Amino acid sequence: MLTVSARLPAPYIHADGRGMVLCNGPQCVLIAASQLRQCAETFAIIADQGRATRQQAQHVVGGYKLDGQVVLYAGTQDQLLSVTISEPDFAAVREAIVS
Repeated sequence: MLTVSARLPAPYIHADGRGMVLCNGPQCVLIAASQLRQCAETFAIIADQGRATRQQAQHVVGGYKLDGQVVLYAGTQDQLLSVTISEPDFAAVREAIVS
């Protein structure tokens, strides 16, 4: 048997060509590689127009710009989580999911 101490992570986004995880600390959402194209398109609209929301079945991804930052949200219709990141970090996430 093994027991180790653990703690909740700080909010983060991990993204690459295999998928993206948005974590607000206590909850995480996985956007699988098969959904990254739609996510990238949604993020492009956010970058160009300042806001966007896309829904496929029960899954939602979207966000908006606010005072030099970007609020991103993802999850299901009944359980969304959100994180706020800087515009440069948003640009880096966009680049990571299309690579």
